[in-house]
Amino acid sequence: MEYDFTFAVSGVDMDDRAAVETLRQHRDALLARAGGVDLLCVTGSGGSVAEAAAEAASAVRAAVPRLRVIRLDRGPVDGRGCVAHRSEGAPVHLTPSEAAEIDAGLAAP
Repeated sequence: MEYDFTFAVSGVDMDDRAAVETLRQHRDALLARAGGVDLLCVTGSGGSVAEAAAEAASAVRAAVPRLRVIRLDRGPVDGRGCVAHRSEGAPVHLTPSEAAEIDAGLAAP
């Protein structure tokens, strides 16, 4: 299944044209900045939300090695992560433990 994720990232920013173009070309990813945080919107696929997040993070790190995926971005309202199920377009509201599991998986190189 495919999911859309928004990750907090470091190591690149919107002014890094080479990184922005590489991410767009290789993963159709969007780099943005909001609330003083660099964010990356990208799609990942896997058997579970956590597997899809790990796949997406691994792919963007491979495309731009200096990019560091810090964590899943948390929603401004309830502080929980929210991802979109790609085929249905419906939001998937994660529990704190599910968001923590994804964050733990992102720490792996």
